Formats: sequence, structure tokens, C-alpha cells
Amino acid sequence: MQWQLPSGKQAAYLKLISLISQSIENGDLLPGDHLPPERELSLQLGINRSTIQHAFNELVSRGILVRKVGSGTWVNSGKWGVLSQGVNWQSYMTTGRLGDPENFMIRLRNLEHEKDVINLAHSSIDTDLSLPVDLTDMTARDLVTQEASTAISGALDLKHQLSKHLSPFLHQSIPASQILITSGAQQAFYLITQGLLSYGDAIAIEEPSYFYQLSLFQAAGIRVFGIPLKENGGLDLDVLEQLYYKHHLRFLFVNPTGQNPTTETMPLKDRQELIERCQQLNLPIVEDDPLGLTNAIMNDQVTTLKQLDPSNVLYIGSFSSLSGESTRIGWLIAPPAIVNRLAEIRQQMEAGISIFPQLVSSQLLKQNNLTELVDRQMRLLKKVNSDC
Repeated sequence: MQWQLPSGKQAAYLKLISLISQSIENGDLLPGDHLPPERELSLQLGINRSTIQHAFNELVSRGILVRKVGSGTWVNSGKWGVLSQGVNWQSYMTTGRLGDPENFMIRLRNLEHEKDVINLAHSSIDTDLSLPVDLTDMTARDLVTQEASTAISGALDLKHQLSKHLSPFLHQSIPASQILITSGAQQAFYLITQGLLSYGDAIAIEEPSYFYQLSLFQAAGIRVFGIPLKENGGLDLDVLEQLYYKHHLRFLFVNPTGQNPTTETMPLKDRQELIERCQQLNLPIVEDDPLGLTNAIMNDQVTTLKQLDPSNVLYIGSFSSLSGESTRIGWLIAPPAIVNRLAEIRQQMEAGISIFPQLVSSQLLKQNNLTELVDRQMRLLKKVNSDC
């Protein structure tokens, strides 16, 4: 194309913006075209290089141009990015805190569909290994009745079933008022970020940590600091204390049993030392225990952080280890005031949580042969793992 500024009394950088925008509309510049280097364009147009940079910066902010480090400036190849009239949606898309410029999540999901690829980041099981649930006695009228009578914190029947299984496991009474039913464990984490943390607050997590939680913290504007894991699965408590005083940590998020992604289980001695240190610092803990319900049903003796310190530990679990992603039900065990606050926040943001997956989960826990079903599932999982 011919690089010549239009006439008029506008500032030179506005003339250059107009020239590039008009050239795109006319088809003289196409998506993906490489613009001349700033120095060369400055000589050709007879204007300062800073003027070129000013115009380019404005067009980049609108999403019309893109810069590639080491190769120059290009016309945005995205369809929305080249529109010079109307709302420039491209500029909105590139400002979100959950932006993924490298398309990492897309590439990860594509890999999951390839043969012989197993995503070890998931804590849930495949559908063909999930526990069977008998729903023959459930009618549409039951669903409507239950939906109308369910509290905003979750179905009471499911809470009672969870309390029945988790109270002995956690060695403490877990009344329904301390249980918040969520749409999977991820929603529990999300509600904590929305209801108990503020933008700019600092938290500590294990390093390495569960990949899919990080985006929630990022979206909420939470500052995240990693605490190195020791070889045995314990945390470096000296680093935790240093970060606490340096950044005024508000929470510690930890997955001590079957830690994701290391699969390590924190020894009891390390758990006791962690609880003691956090008590000294008045630092509350969020314990993520995706295997908790399975261990409770199988009566496995695992000393949870919640058991060691009932008052200062929020406990999160889900059905993912039993029913995969089919139910999408999780829970948060917390003081009643916390449960009510987070339930109200969720109610303000959406209509609540669907009754159907709650009823399915409740029916699952009521089965007389539940222990046998879980034992069979675990044996199948071991066989799958050995075959891999």
C-alpha cells in the first residue's frame, strides 16, 4: 500500500491512525499483514518515531494491531480485532484476568481426547468406574417437592448422609448447620475467594499445587505464594512463617492426603507441626480432601487437619472419587456463620444449586452395600493402574 498521511489539521498520530484504519477497511491492509518498521515508516512519512509509536500503541490497545517481540507490528489476524467501527470486543477479551494467550487450556483439553493420554491433574474417575445409583423410587413430584423445601445451603437429607459418614471419620460431630453443599469442590474454593477474601489479599498454597485452583485465585485478584513441599509431603514451615509476616497471609490452602500433583500424603508428625505453627500465627487453613469420603466409607484411619484443629480448619470434599463428574457435588464444612454467608453470596449470584444431583448423591450414600461397591471400585482402579 502507499503510505501517505491524509490532509487536515489533526495531529500526526491521529492521521496515521486514520490511515491504517481506513486501509484495513478498504482491504489495502489485510489481517496478518506486517507493517513497516517504525524507523522506516518515520522516514517515509516525515514524522518522529515517537509519533509512530503513539499511533501504534493506540491501535494495539484497540486490538487492531498486535506486536510480536522480535518481529515487529502486524495487523491483527483475529476477525474482531480488525474492525475499526462499532464496539471493539477484542480489546475486552484481552483484558480479562483469566485470559489465556498461549491457549494452554485448549491444548490441554485437546490432549485429553487423544488415545492413551491420561490427565493426571483430575481427581475424578471415569464414568465407567463410577458407583451405580438406584433411582427407581424417585419421581418427578419428589424432585419438585425437594426443590421447593431445600435450603440455600443445600438439601437437608444429603447433609444428614454426609454427617453420618464424615462425623466418625473426622472424630467430631458435624451438624447440618456446618455443611454447605456446593457444585463440586471448585465452587467451594470460588465462594471462599468471593466471601472471605478481598482483592489483593495474599494466600499460601503448596508448591507444586493443583493446577485448576490457580485460575480461581487469579480471577479474584488474590496474590498467591507457594510453600515448598518436602520430599515426604510436609510443608516448609519456616518459609510459611516468613511469607506470613512479609505478605500478611490470610489463608493456607493445602491438600495433605494424596496431594495433587505429587500424590504424597503428609505424615502425621508434619500435620501436627503444621497445625501448631498455624495456631501460633492465627492463620486459618482450607483443607482440600478429595479422597475424604472414600476413606470415610472404607473406615481408613487418616488423621485429617480438620480432626486436629476443628475450629480453624475449613474442610472441602467432593463426590468426584466415587461418582466422577456426573454429580458435580461437593461440600464445605465450616462454622455455621461462614456457611450462611457463603450460601447467601451464592444465592445473590445465581439461583442456587440444582436438587437433582443432590438427590442422586444422597441416594448413593444410602445404599446398603455402599462399602462393597466402593471396595469393588477401588480394586478396579488398582487393576486399571497396573494395566497402565
